[in-house]
Amino acid sequence: MQAGTRTFLAVGLGGALGTGARVGLSLAALAQIPEHAFLATLLANILGAALIGYLSTRALSVRAKGFWMTGFCGGFTTFSLFSLELLTLVEKSPTVALAYGSGSLALWVLAVWGGVRFGCWKSARSGSPPPRP
Repeated sequence: MQAGTRTFLAVGLGGALGTGARVGLSLAALAQIPEHAFLATLLANILGAALIGYLSTRALSVRAKGFWMTGFCGGFTTFSLFSLELLTLVEKSPTVALAYGSGSLALWVLAVWGGVRFGCWKSARSGSPPPRP
């Protein structure tokens, strides 16, 4: 099997696992807080942003980057569901929609920054400089 094929399969496997993790998070939110289940998407996107920020500071192989960053993080986070939930909130409560939309964006950017900072801190502790995203 060629390296490109193995990377392609790694991305697919990572995507399947990331999607499964997001579905599990969403089902847990629906069971616990059905009226606020949209918060599962917010949490998934924050966690995914932090993880991709952290991973961007690691020296990963092309296949590992494909698995974790493109696959897992891509499957775990979701912009399309966020957009649909935001539209639904606009129809129900424009104020909540504005807070959710702007707060989500701010938290995602902050989470990526935090992931990058954590990766740099971890590298500094081990004495090796991290690759920059």
